[in-house]
Amino acid sequence: MASRLPHGLLIQGPGGCGEPLLAEYLVRQILSLEDDRPARGIAHPDLRWVATEDAAFIVVDQIRAVSDFLVQRPQRGPRKLVVIDEAERMNPNAANALLKSLEEPPQDSFVALVTSASERLLPTVRSRCQSVVVQAPDTKQAIRWLAAQGIDHAVAEHFTLEYGGAPYHVLEAVQREQEPLWPVLMQARSSADLAALSERLRNENLVSLLARWLRVVHSLIRQAGSASPPDTKMLAFADTAFEIYRAAQVNSGLNRQMQVERLLLHWLELDIPRTS
Repeated sequence: MASRLPHGLLIQGPGGCGEPLLAEYLVRQILSLEDDRPARGIAHPDLRWVATEDAAFIVVDQIRAVSDFLVQRPQRGPRKLVVIDEAERMNPNAANALLKSLEEPPQDSFVALVTSASERLLPTVRSRCQSVVVQAPDTKQAIRWLAAQGIDHAVAEHFTLEYGGAPYHVLEAVQREQEPLWPVLMQARSSADLAALSERLRNENLVSLLARWLRVVHSLIRQAGSASPPDTKMLAFADTAFEIYRAAQVNSGLNRQMQVERLLLHWLELDIPRTS
């Protein structure tokens, strides 16, 4: 396998669909790893797994260390391997530093970039890599797989909608003991205590929460189909939610409780069917 691989591989997908697992599979095959631990947790002289390390970005010093690593000769395996997870988080200096290793790849080197936002990578970085696209499963496939992991069917249905059909995001949500959003939103229809409902959602990142909420709303809009006249209140709600979503992406100091309660108030004004 090692002899057939390009020097640079771009593994891209929607996120939550096993993209890093494909990188792990390649690492295991190339290095003949038999350890059951995730490859990213294994100390191997021919492997480096690069991530954000709880920071906002992958920085240039991390990539310079990778470049120094790649020029060394392999010690055990056929190649020196580097996996850069969430590669879209490389800051500009880091991306430019990586470009040199991709343009003039050291002998016996292999770099895999894993991303759910390839459009955020430098075009020159993308062009130096062979691309592999991971597709999301259809809804029925995702729900069947989640049921096989022991997840309740109704919970799997709600989360599959809210996470855009990404089964590994659903699995992570269940492991975090996160609530499906739809039951909370329906409870808001019969509760005047918006602060208490907002509190139930407090543990989730605002951007992630709004992304889930928008998927629910878009599903409701699709279900309405070509209804005439269109539900202008629902469309206006979607616009407002998206505006807050965009603001939350660039402003981490946005008043979370205020924005969630604002949306819950708007939600009460909508004509919502009892089932999603």
